[in-house]
Amino acid sequence: MTNRIQELTVDETWRNEQDAWNNRSNYFVEMHNRDDRKAQVTEFLSFLKDENLLPPKDGCTLDIGCGVCDYALGLAREGYKATGIDLSDGMIRGAKQLAEAEGLDLSLYIAPWSDETRRELKWDKTFDLTYSIFCPIMFDVENIRAMHESSKDKCLWIAFSERSDETVDMLSEHFFGRDSFPWDGKMKACLDVIHEIGHNVKVTYKTVPETEVMSLDKAVNYFAMRLHNNTWGDIEDMKVEIRNLIEPLAINGEIHNKTVDKVAWVSWSVK
Repeated sequence: MTNRIQELTVDETWRNEQDAWNNRSNYFVEMHNRDDRKAQVTEFLSFLKDENLLPPKDGCTLDIGCGVCDYALGLAREGYKATGIDLSDGMIRGAKQLAEAEGLDLSLYIAPWSDETRRELKWDKTFDLTYSIFCPIMFDVENIRAMHESSKDKCLWIAFSERSDETVDMLSEHFFGRDSFPWDGKMKACLDVIHEIGHNVKVTYKTVPETEVMSLDKAVNYFAMRLHNNTWGDIEDMKVEIRNLIEPLAINGEIHNKTVDKVAWVSWSVK
C-alpha cells in the first residue's frame, strides 16, 4: 500500500478556489462514514454494474474532481486500480487518510482538471473507466473532451441539471445576488459534445428530494462552509450574518432545509 500523491503546479488563478475547497475538506472526511454517503457509493457501484460500465478485473479507473475519494475507494474495495485527481490538496490528503485507514491503495494527484493537465500526465486513452461526480468544472465542454480522451473504454459524468436548495438559495442571494447559473444551457452544451464524441450515449435523470434537519449551530457552520470564499471576507463575520438570517426560521431550535436536485447520469463509450 503506497497511496502516492503527486502535486502538479497550480496556477495562482486557482488559489481562491483551492482554498475554498480546502476549507471544506474536513467536512467531507467526516461525511465519509455517514450512512447516506455509503448509500450513494453503493448506488454508484450498482449503476456501473447494471449499465455494464465496470472495467475488467484489475482494470484502472480515474475519478476527476475526486474530493476525498468516496467513490474511488468503493472501486478500490472491489479490486480496481483507482486514481483520483482534485484541485484541493486538503481533499487529496483526506483521501490518503481514509485509504490508509482501510488498507486500500489509491494513486492521488493534486491539480486542476484540464486537457493541459491530462497531456502533462500522459493520460491518453489510459483508463478503462473515467468518471466525474458533481465536479463544477466539468460544465466546461473542453474538460468533458479531456475526460473522454483519458479513457480507453467507458466514461460516466454525473452532474446537477437543476438545483433547488431552499436555505442556500436564500443565503446566496443575500451574500452574492441571485444565482444566475444557466443550468439548462450548460447541460445542453455538454450533452451536445458528448453525443458528438461518444458512442452508445445514455442519459438517465434522477430527481432527489431531501429535507436536512440540523441544530442552529450546526446549520450556521454548514452553510458558512458551503458559501464562504476568500473574496467575501472573514468567515466568522459571515457566520454572524447567517445566524441572524436563519434563526427566525428555526423550529424548536432546528433548521429544516429542503432541497430538490435533478441529477443527470450520462454514460458513453469512447470506441
